[in-house]
Order: sequence, then structure tokens, then C-alpha cells
Amino acid sequence: MRTNKRFLHVLLSGIALAQAAMLLPSCSDSNFTSDRAVKPAPADGGNKSPLENGNNSKPGGGNLTDPGFAEAGRTLDLYVVMDKSGSLYVDPATQRMNSGSDPTCKRFDALLALVDSLRGKLKSNEQVRMTLVTFSKSARSLGTMDGVLAQSREQVSKKFRAGVCDNPDYDTTNYERGISVALQERAANLSTGKLDLESVVFFSDGAAKDQDAGLLEQSIRRLNAAFPSRIYGVLLGQTSDRCVLKDASGRALQTSECMLKVVGNVPQKLLSVDDANGLAAAWSDLVNK
Repeated sequence: MRTNKRFLHVLLSGIALAQAAMLLPSCSDSNFTSDRAVKPAPADGGNKSPLENGNNSKPGGGNLTDPGFAEAGRTLDLYVVMDKSGSLYVDPATQRMNSGSDPTCKRFDALLALVDSLRGKLKSNEQVRMTLVTFSKSARSLGTMDGVLAQSREQVSKKFRAGVCDNPDYDTTNYERGISVALQERAANLSTGKLDLESVVFFSDGAAKDQDAGLLEQSIRRLNAAFPSRIYGVLLGQTSDRCVLKDASGRALQTSECMLKVVGNVPQKLLSVDDANGLAAAWSDLVNK
């Protein structure tokens, strides 16, 4: 009789544990299918982290107390991958010139604000090497600037502004091309020497549609393998567009979900900005992440 009671106790304990496990969300599910609304913008500049899940964990272990975007006393390789597609200049709904999300190129002012914030956090003589890539249907590198913190705003603008802002590109948004060129530039930089930290800023205002889904998935995996937990995204505008990627059920991902994949499914590292006027504050905030 004593054995039967012990067996019954173990059985009931096992059932209770199983029921508790069913009530807990899975942390291993890599398929992001949430359609939760984006939280309202905070009062500190209008930027927000979309689809914020409220925890401090990172895929593969570790936590967000690891070295952030930049750290005093450590050298930094910074890769900026910037959308230059047609929707920045022309609103697809109206087709009017200069009706897009950022026709006056405030995204470049945001880049300058980012460099200014790095100067504030780091010493001006600390080594920061910045590489800039633009993309639409195709992509190209605008080159690398060594010791960017020691350069003036005018020097940074002289090297990069024309490539970012001039000669509007009215093509579609191909994330895969931008990522691939950034990875090529990284390989070239590493051949001349590796710095302590590497960070990526990926900026876009739209969904990745005009590309092969398999190639995009592969490029995102390569990007996250090269820069584990060091990819930061800025999404301009709240678009209902769907991207070429799909979840396990076959549903096309929304733009914010597509961008979330790019940054390694870490919501805290993806900022959403409703209006181009908020870009400078958002890019500056990245330095403290």
C-alpha cells in the first residue's frame, strides 16, 4: 500500500508540472507571428522599439548588459546600411514627387547625429572606422572613413552625403543586396585589421519584396553570424506592406517583422520612427543601446 501511495504522489506531481509547462510561452520558437500593435511613442523623442517583449534576453544566451553599440576604451568598426529606394522620395499611394517618407534626406542628418553621439560617449581620438552602404534594387559601397570621430561634420558630409542624398533612386527595396555588399566590405576591412567591437545600423522605410526569399533568409543568417547581437535597426514609418518572407503558416511578414529578423529577433534593437524629423534622436539613442 505504501508503494501505491508513493506512485500516486509521483504521478500527480508529474501531471501538475506538465500543466504548468503548458501555461508558459515557448522561448525556443523561432517563428515570429505576432500581430500586436506597436506601442505609442515615448515622450523622449518619438522613437520606440516595436513589438517590444519586455525581457532582457538574447537568442543563444547572454543578455543586454553585454557591450552595447559602442564602449569607451574599445575600438569600433561601424557599418551603416541605408535604404535609398523610391518610397523615400515618392509616396506609392499618391505618386507625387517629394511626397515620400524622407525626400529632404533627414536620414543623413541622423547619421551625423549618430557620429556626434559617439564623440560624446568616446574620446575623439578613439578609433572608429565607419563604412557606408546604400541599397535599393541594387547596392553599392560609399567607402570607409578611418578615424571618423576625429573628422569634422563637413568632412563626413563631403565623403558621404552625395551618395546618400543626391541622384534619387526610384527602384524597389532589396535588403539582400545591401546586406551582401556590407558583408563584402567587412571582409575587406578585416584584411587590414580587426577592431574590438563591430556594430551595424540597418535603415529602411519599407518591406523587402523584390528579391528571392531564400537568398534573403540566407543573407540575414550570414549577417547575424558575422555580427552576433550587434545589429541595430531603424524603421521609418508605419507601413502595412508585407515582405517576401513568410512565417511557418505561410503568412507574409509585415515590414516591422521583416526588420526584426534582420536585427536577430531582438526587439530592443529595432527602433521605429513615424516621421523623418525623429530620425536624428533615434540614431543618437542607438549609441546608448
